[in-house]
Amino acid sequence: MAQNKTVYRKTTPKKHTKSRGITIALIAFVCMFAFAWNGYKNSRYYQPVQGDKPQHNETEPQGVIVTSKVTDNTGVLDTQQIQLLENYGLLYVQTLQSLNPQDISPLYADSDSAHCAVNNVALKLLADVRSKRDVDLTLEYATVEYSVETATKNRNEVTITLKESNTQKFRHLSQPSLNANINHTFVLTEQNGKWLIKSHQQEEDFYLLIAEGWEDATGQTNHLRRQNAYDLIMADASENLADISQFQQGKVLDLKVADTSYNRDAAVEYASQWWNKRNYTGHYLAYDDFGGNCQNFASQCIHAGGIKMDYTGTHDVQWKFYDENLNNKATARGRSYSWTGVDMFYSYALYNYKDGLVSLTDIPYSYAEKGDIVHVGAYYQWRHALLVTDVLKNVDGSLQDIVVASNTADRWNYPLSAYIYTGARLIHILGQN
Repeated sequence: MAQNKTVYRKTTPKKHTKSRGITIALIAFVCMFAFAWNGYKNSRYYQPVQGDKPQHNETEPQGVIVTSKVTDNTGVLDTQQIQLLENYGLLYVQTLQSLNPQDISPLYADSDSAHCAVNNVALKLLADVRSKRDVDLTLEYATVEYSVETATKNRNEVTITLKESNTQKFRHLSQPSLNANINHTFVLTEQNGKWLIKSHQQEEDFYLLIAEGWEDATGQTNHLRRQNAYDLIMADASENLADISQFQQGKVLDLKVADTSYNRDAAVEYASQWWNKRNYTGHYLAYDDFGGNCQNFASQCIHAGGIKMDYTGTHDVQWKFYDENLNNKATARGRSYSWTGVDMFYSYALYNYKDGLVSLTDIPYSYAEKGDIVHVGAYYQWRHALLVTDVLKNVDGSLQDIVVASNTADRWNYPLSAYIYTGARLIHILGQN
């Protein structure tokens, strides 16, 4: 450690004056650069890159880190239109980061329209459901990027399709959660020389749920109907979360035994390779345009973990994908509904016996292990299949969260607690006979 000393220095020789001035200037420059860099890191424009994460022994950046970026691959959009989309994205990631729903109505041509009402209440649903979880789901930082795929102009309107990728750094996860290939459709309209949003739709759990609730909701005005749709979905969410809290306390008494074990690491490794793309090698296909690729992805992961296809027995206890054609016969041909359908896979896991998959269904989440399957749903319907990639425990050994990967939406290292689909059932895979 440096110590304070009295140093004798001659002041007469002029050759030291120049070097001393250079030293002082360098110190001043370094201080100014450090001050500017810290200010930049604390701004909403800074995006952490790999290897540039705060360490526990360092001072973490002060303030909120959120960014929104649009890449126009068509060359059609002008600066104002791109800025409008980026402003929308910024309000979205601000909602994600703080769980304080932002008002997007100033971005809309008609702030009283049904489209504006649905999108506003969707953000409120996202924030409020996450806030009801036992885990703190505010974010250390959040980024969103929109990649414009098509842009079609028609007089004073432009219709845009784009894909969203976003990064969410949850506080209880060591690594950020990655999300990709989320489809959006915007219609922008020009009013008095200013571009505004006319309508917007997206394929995301919180939006799809509130859009469905909107169809069932009542109200003489869009404001009243919006509130009724929110109440319908939140009532279902509250009931589901209460069931989860109670269900976690149970124990499994009837444990099955499998002849052949399940390679959980291999299943997770497959998921890490294919979470944001589709496997068309061999006989595999993708079903994003036919209700989603989630269970197809989950089945592929299980198969990669060493569980063989099962074509024995009646059609409801088969699990196979040899080609795209449905085949209920007990032959090594075609595919079964259970390979690609959420409810049908659950039925297979529940009722299959003798040969094929051995699993436990509807058991407490504390039994979850990587390589297991979780089905999530809401509003009286099972909607999505996830592959467990990790299980987080509290200091006392109790379950903190389950980390998952999925297709449609494409997610990696994503906490189960962040889903707006609040109903969940665990399918614990033991192996096969």
